[in-house]
Amino acid sequence: MTERGRSVLAIPVPAADPLLARAAELSPAARRGLPAHISLLYPFRPAADLDEATVTALAELLERQPAMEVRFERCHHHDGFVYLRPEPLQPLTGLIATLRRRWSAVLPQGSRSGDDVGAHLTVAMGASPREAAALVRSVEATLPLAARLAEAWLAVFDGVSQPRDQSRLRSPAR
Repeated sequence: MTERGRSVLAIPVPAADPLLARAAELSPAARRGLPAHISLLYPFRPAADLDEATVTALAELLERQPAMEVRFERCHHHDGFVYLRPEPLQPLTGLIATLRRRWSAVLPQGSRSGDDVGAHLTVAMGASPREAAALVRSVEATLPLAARLAEAWLAVFDGVSQPRDQSRLRSPAR
C-alpha cells in the first residue's frame, strides 16, 4: 500500500490508460493512484528528501535516455498480481540499472519482494484468483498494444499520487 510522503520515478504509458480504465470497471484491485505507468524506482526517496539537486540529477540522467518504442503482447498474473511486461525489455532494464547505481540506497519495491520484479505495467494488485483470471482475459482481448515511452515522472503520494516533475526522454536522431 502506498504511504504518504513516498515518491515514485515512473514512465507514463498513456496508450494503456483505456485498458486500465476497463480493468478498473471489472475489479477494485485494478484501481491505481497514477495513470498507466512503468515504475523505474519505487519507492524512490521520501518527499522531504526531494531537493533541487536530486531533481536536477534525475532530469540530467533521464534527458540522456532515448525515447523507447515498446509492445505489450501478453498479460501475466501471479498471486493476485496482474501485469504487462514491455518488449523489448532491455532498454528499460538498462535505465533501471543506471538509476539504481546512481541511487544505490533505494531498494526495489522497498525490498518487499526480495528479488527484482523487473520492468512491468501493473494492472492489478491483490486480485482474487477469479478477478485475476477475468482481468487477464479482458486485457488480453485488447493486446497487442504498442506504446512510445517519451517522458518520466517523479510523483509524490499525498493522499493521491501527483506528478511533481517531468523529464522528456531524448528523441532519437533522424
